[in-house]
Parts: sequence; C-alpha cells; structure tokens
Amino acid sequence: MLLQHYFQCNCPPASEEARYSEDVDVIVSGCRKVSTGFKLSPSGRFLYIREEENEHVASYLLDLQTMEKMKVTDRRFSSFLTDDLWFVDGSVDAYIIERTTGTKYAIKSFRYWQDNAFVNGAPNLELLVAALQQVETVFVTQNHDSVVVLMPDFRTNPEKSFTFRGSDILESFIGIQVEDFLRASNVTYQTILADFPREAISPDGRFIARDDGIYLVGSNQMIAKTPILGVRGWTYDGRGAIYNFTPCLFRVGFPADGGACLRSVSQPVIKLKVPEEYR
Repeated sequence: MLLQHYFQCNCPPASEEARYSEDVDVIVSGCRKVSTGFKLSPSGRFLYIREEENEHVASYLLDLQTMEKMKVTDRRFSSFLTDDLWFVDGSVDAYIIERTTGTKYAIKSFRYWQDNAFVNGAPNLELLVAALQQVETVFVTQNHDSVVVLMPDFRTNPEKSFTFRGSDILESFIGIQVEDFLRASNVTYQTILADFPREAISPDGRFIARDDGIYLVGSNQMIAKTPILGVRGWTYDGRGAIYNFTPCLFRVGFPADGGACLRSVSQPVIKLKVPEEYR
C-alpha cells in the first residue's frame, strides 16, 4: 500500500484498469478523492459521488447505463430512498431532498409527530401501527436503523409523514429488530442497504456479492474474486457488483479503540462483473 500511495497517481491513467483482470471495470479512478462521499442508488443505476480536492468540492451522479455525469446539489445525505429521493437523518427533524429540484421537505420524528405519540415517555405503538398501515411507502434504512414513513402527499403536506429509529421505538423489546416489528404489524416496507452491507443479492436472485467476491446462491460457490474489498451493491442490470473501500496506511492512537487514520490509500470504484459463462 505504501508504494501504491506514492506512485499510483503518477502512472498513466490507462494503467489503473490494466492492473486488473477482464472481470473488473474501473468506474471511478482511485486518484479521485471520493472517500468523503460515495453512495449507490437503490436501483443500482446511479452512483452519487462527492469529490473533494483541497477546498474544491464537486458532487455529481454517474449514470451506470450511459456513463454520463449529472451535476447535483452539494448536500450531504444519509441514505437514498429512491433514485430521486434522498434522506437526511436527524434526531428531531429529518429531511427529504428531491434530486430533480433540490427541494427539501422537513419531516418530524415520530416522538414529536403528534401530541400523543409518546405517553409517559413510552411510544404509543397503537398509534404507530395504525399510521403505518395507512401508508404505501415505508423505507427501512440500514445506515442509521431509521424508518421513513412517507404519505402520498408528502410534498404538499410533509407534516403527515414521519420517521423513527428502531432502537427508540423498540428499546424495551430486547432482541426484536425493526423489520420483525413491521412484519408482525403487516406493514409492507422497502429495505435500503447500508453503504457497506457486507453482502447483497443480485436483482435476479441468482448471485450474492460479498466483501470478497461474487458467489452462487444455493451452492455458495465463489465465481469471481474481487481485488478490492468492500461490496456496495449491484448494478441495475445485475451484470456486476460495485466495490470500493479506502484502507488506512498510517493509524495513530490506541489499537483497542481503532485509533485515527492519519493517511489512507484511495482505491478506485470498480465493477466486478459476473463471468460470461454465468450470465
């Protein structure tokens, strides 16, 4: 990693992809400073990339189908909800950002959503379940253990929507996950994977991408090994998985608490392709 840190960006750009096998496409160069912002949209169609070089910051979406870049507002967000809706988590108020317009819609935490949402410091689960069963769109975001409940008219009446964290609502139910609570309440929901999910199922359900490579579902046979650890999710067409991770070169502090990274080695964003014989 030390040699890579000092010399990789002094080599011709074409050499970066040449270092990998034919099963790997370099999507974003490791010489671009994307560690401050990188997210894959739920459909696998778009990459949100926030590059930072000295004091210059640029944010854009990369369309993985056309490989075109689209400039977007430079607003940090916690998770995608859809390709066009971004979620900014907050302890009291949260926000939905609409990509196409940049408009922000404030939504309240369930605790402050209605006067009777919490009674004597405990969540009013009857009110919560009744509200959840009346909506069509519920998202569970793994990044922050948050549930986002959007009413159909959230753009015109954002006060009707709300968000809550599973750890706040279910703190007295040891071992119960928020997904269990939603299923038991007959609530349909969509799961938004964490930025580093550790594993992700392909859109057709045939493959599973893990941090170290792509496997067949069922037999658990590895069919492609990644040169860069850290799966992010699948591309929209299911033909490959996106990988990216920035390892630390020098770390200071106490090993017990992980310390602080003094110098990291930027890695490219790659697509590890499903081998041709399995497509």
